[in-house]
Amino acid sequence: MKKEDVEVMLRIDSIVWNELVSVLAAHPEESLHAPASPKWTSRDVYVHMARWINYSNKLIEAYCAGRTLPSTEATPEEMNSRWQREDRGIELNDAKEKAQIVFSRRQRIIESIPLNRWDNKLDRIVRYDGATHFAAHLNYIVVESNRRRVD
Repeated sequence: MKKEDVEVMLRIDSIVWNELVSVLAAHPEESLHAPASPKWTSRDVYVHMARWINYSNKLIEAYCAGRTLPSTEATPEEMNSRWQREDRGIELNDAKEKAQIVFSRRQRIIESIPLNRWDNKLDRIVRYDGATHFAAHLNYIVVESNRRRVD
């Protein structure tokens, strides 16, 4: 990985993150997904992102430190369900703050990785909860009151 590649990845992550945050801010209390989908509000998306980015941050740090990556028998769907139950009482502002904190931490962690430490496995770990994940959630969002996709 070259320094420029890391910088581009971080810039793209920030752009897509900020777009997601903007959409969430514009529709804080609305159900954001299609009527047949689970009812997720901005709060739900923020807590989801906070959990996954935090999880990925730990994986990145463990891998870079040469530690064994934690294994889990739970599927991503099972982890989502468990985290959603555990985070049920978190208010929107707290969820947003947590998500912003772990996103900023993610950026700092990635910036601190020595270039010679990058390999294909680290690249996959880092990209798992980056722009692609953020964009996927942007694609899920359908503002129910308008019945249209937010693009």
